[in-house]
Amino acid sequence: MKNIRTLILLLFISASNVFAQNHIVTSGIFLTAEDFQNNKLIEEEECKKDHEDFKKHDFFTRESFDVIYKGKKKAFLKSNIFAYKDCNNKTWRFYNNKEYEIVEKLGIFVYKLSKVVLNGITVEKDAVFYFSKDLTGEIKQLTNDNLKAEFAENKEFRRLVDEELKSDVPDKAAHSYDFAHKMYKVNYLLIQSKNKK
Repeated sequence: MKNIRTLILLLFISASNVFAQNHIVTSGIFLTAEDFQNNKLIEEEECKKDHEDFKKHDFFTRESFDVIYKGKKKAFLKSNIFAYKDCNNKTWRFYNNKEYEIVEKLGIFVYKLSKVVLNGITVEKDAVFYFSKDLTGEIKQLTNDNLKAEFAENKEFRRLVDEELKSDVPDKAAHSYDFAHKMYKVNYLLIQSKNKK
């Protein structure tokens, strides 16, 4: 019995090590939307537990940002880059020189912006949610009116937005998360609208 427990413990440890090795987080830059879809990073760097080797500077304050990669500094224009992935496994899409954190990549791409820069100082604030109709679409604030305008051809989706995303706080329900279906509610409603066609 003791040998079986030891064997099970060894198998569990081995499986854990294999899983950890296959899920190494890396950071880097996605030059294009196609690179993002194919998970093709440039200047890719394996992340370490104690620090981020791929360092970014002035990320939230200028039209460009500097990257220190393997000891060398390189400047990138935000307008020439689709997205950036950091060592916390968060990805930001660059759009009109702003960085929008991508929080969901389904039928509707959902983003959030929770930092503003005032006189060179980065200030945390309550997150404001945004969306795009697809990966490369225009980023708009996630409101009921913007959703209905963007999906004007989908009458069922517009009906569901009116019925399901009611709230005392205007547009708060538009960015609510559906824990039962593990997605933002707008994506669940979009799936429901397509199933009823």
